[in-house]
Amino acid sequence: MAMTPNEVLFGLITAAVMAFVIFAIVLMVRLLDAVKAMKQFCDTAEQAVKEAVGQINQDLRSLRKITDDVGIVTDNIGTFSGSIRDVGEGIGQLARNVREVGDLIQDLKIETAASMCGLRAGLSTSN
Repeated sequence: MAMTPNEVLFGLITAAVMAFVIFAIVLMVRLLDAVKAMKQFCDTAEQAVKEAVGQINQDLRSLRKITDDVGIVTDNIGTFSGSIRDVGEGIGQLARNVREVGDLIQDLKIETAASMCGLRAGLSTSN
């Protein structure tokens, strides 16, 4: 039994449609695998981003605390500098006071010596 050209053409078209259907099924399976892999990648990336954001937030809090501490240290250094300046002024005043006491002692010594000389002179003239 010989096949007519229409039957041959119909057979070729049927084979081509079946090949296309098999190709489409294989393509769909591969696309499905690709979609699953992409979803898994997205889930992994999302988890990594969440962890990174959490770490960045913690780092920012630490940085904020460090800058606050630097501000406190700067304020303390300013206060300490003011205290040192006050101590320096106090030492200057103490030195002036010691100089004045020294001058008073010197004056007292001169007056005492003069009084002693006067007393000796008075004693020698009375004898």
